[in-house]
Amino acid sequence: MRYTRAWRVLAPLMILAALAAGCSAAAGSSGGESGSTQPILIGQTAGTTGFMSVFDIPVQQGMQMAIDDINAQGGVLGRQLKLVTTNNETDVSKIQTAAQDVLDQGAEFVVTSCDFDIGGPAARVANDAGKIAMGCAGGPLYGVDGIGPLTYNFYPGSRTEGALLAEYAKEKGYTRPFVITDQSLEYPQVVGDFFEKRWADLGGTLAGKATYQNGDESAAAQIADAQRANPDVILAASYPPGGATLLRQLRAAGLTQPLLGTAAFDGTYWTGAVPGISDFTIPAAGGLTGDDPVAARNDFFTRFQQRFGQPAASANYPLEGYSMVQAIARAVDRAGSTDTTAVQAELDKFTNEDLLIGPTTFTPDCHVPSGRSMLLKTYTDGTPKVIGERTVQSLMGQAPC
Repeated sequence: MRYTRAWRVLAPLMILAALAAGCSAAAGSSGGESGSTQPILIGQTAGTTGFMSVFDIPVQQGMQMAIDDINAQGGVLGRQLKLVTTNNETDVSKIQTAAQDVLDQGAEFVVTSCDFDIGGPAARVANDAGKIAMGCAGGPLYGVDGIGPLTYNFYPGSRTEGALLAEYAKEKGYTRPFVITDQSLEYPQVVGDFFEKRWADLGGTLAGKATYQNGDESAAAQIADAQRANPDVILAASYPPGGATLLRQLRAAGLTQPLLGTAAFDGTYWTGAVPGISDFTIPAAGGLTGDDPVAARNDFFTRFQQRFGQPAASANYPLEGYSMVQAIARAVDRAGSTDTTAVQAELDKFTNEDLLIGPTTFTPDCHVPSGRSMLLKTYTDGTPKVIGERTVQSLMGQAPC
C-alpha cells in the first residue's frame, strides 16, 4: 500500500520530467539549430585513388583548410565543422556505395568528385537522401538541369571554358583553329563543342577537327589530320594524363603552332610528360606563383605550401574545396540551421557572393556560376604565368548566372 501511494505521487512528476527531457532532446537534434553542440559533418566522397585523385585530393586539402579557418573563428552556430570522407577509387561501380557510406557517417552535406560523370551519381545519392550535394564539375549538367535543385556546381563550367577560349583566339587574330576533342568524359566534349559554337558565332570557320580518347597511346591519326589542315592554333580539349600524351606527340611531330587547352591542365603536376612545353594557354581559377590578381588567393597558396609541405599541384581544386566549405558555413549561419530546405534557400540567394574562388551567383534555376571570370595562363618552358583575366562575352543564348 505504501508503494502504491508513493507511485501515485511520483508517477505524474516522472512523466512530466520525461516529457521535458524528450522536448529538450528533440530541440537539440532538430536539423542543427544553434542549440546543438555536435559538430556539423561535411562529407567528401572522392576519387583519392585512380585518375581523379589529382583533382579530388586537392579539393579535400582546400576543404580542410577552410574547416580549420572557420573552426578557429568559433565554427558555425557555435558548432565545429568536421570532415568525413570515403574513397570511390575513381571506379564507376563504387561511386554510389561510397556516397552512401559518407551519409551513413552522418554527413549533412556532400562534396563529390569534380566531374559530372564521376561526381553525378554521388550527387544523386545525396539528393535522394535529402542532402545538398556540391561539386566543381566542368559539365553543365552538374546542377539543376542534370541532377536536381539540391546540387550546386562551384565551377563556371566547360561551356564557359570553350566559349572563352574561342573569344581569346579571335582576339589574338587566329583564323584557322584545329580542334581535338577528348571523348572520354562530358567535360572535354563540352569544351570542344562550345569552342566550335562560339567560333562559328564569331564568324569563323575551323581548319579541321578530330576526336581523341584519353588513355590512347598514340595520337598519330589526329596528328596526321592536323598536319593536313595546317591550322594556326590547335585546341586540345582534353585533360591529364592522356591529354599530356597528346600534347607531347603534337610537339614531337613538329606541330609548333600555339596550343590551347582546358583548365584541367592547370598546374605543373603533368608537365614532366611534356618537357619544356611552351606557347600553351589555358583558362584557370587562380594563380599559383604569387601572380594572382586577388591577394587573398596568393596568401592562400602560401599557407597551403606551409600546411602540406609542398606547393599546390593546381589552383582550381584547392580553391573549389575551400569555397564550398565557405558557402556551406555562410548558408548555415544565415539559415540558423543545417536543415536542407533552409540552407538551400540561402544558397539560392547568393549574388556575387565573395568566395575565395571568386564572386559566385546562384538562383533557384541556375546552380552553375558560368558568368564568373577566369584567368588565362600561358606556359613557357614548362612554367605557367597569368597573362590576364576574362569574362565570357556570350554563351550563345544560354544566360549565365
